[in-house]
Amino acid sequence: MISRIARPLAVLATVLNASSAFAQPPGTPATASQNTPQSVVKYWLEPAPAQAGVVERGKWLFRQKGCFLCHGPEGQGGISNRNYIKDTIPRLALATQLKLDDPEDVSAILDQMKRGVRLDTLEDSAPVPRFNVVLAQYHSVRDVIRNGNPAGKKDPKGPKPPLNMPSWGRELSDADIDALVAYLLSAVPAEEPRGTPGH
Repeated sequence: MISRIARPLAVLATVLNASSAFAQPPGTPATASQNTPQSVVKYWLEPAPAQAGVVERGKWLFRQKGCFLCHGPEGQGGISNRNYIKDTIPRLALATQLKLDDPEDVSAILDQMKRGVRLDTLEDSAPVPRFNVVLAQYHSVRDVIRNGNPAGKKDPKGPKPPLNMPSWGRELSDADIDALVAYLLSAVPAEEPRGTPGH
């Protein structure tokens, strides 16, 4: 049990120390909208929902495995990562990564996942246009979750970024990884293409 929580606790300590994500000016009382170490621990340790669907299970896994510590609440990113090429951990906009350009396409994929259908089995009955591209990106995302990915260094001579994507292949089943993918597809909207208002 200790080794199972040691890695997330080490990440929590790094996030709390390195990013100042929970820092408040001295003497400032915490408000309901501010994160505190206590609110993070409460969020993290929330029990699994009874008879959860795939999206709810993914949400619980995202908390329980400590993913939010690096990727931010609901995968919104923004956590500082010293000497990382992007400076902060980016949003987990899986709809964009999976090349699901229309909300209807995201819904079509989510509907399949909610029914327990493995996306690999849909090659002959594609639920969205360019499904071969979506499927290739889906496999890429699953591989990163399963095998991990080191954070690229902004300054090659500088220190290693403290936050790296760990390998979850020994702790998460294929169904668990699909649940995380489903949750992030539902929680993080696609990024708007460059050139649209506000970009």
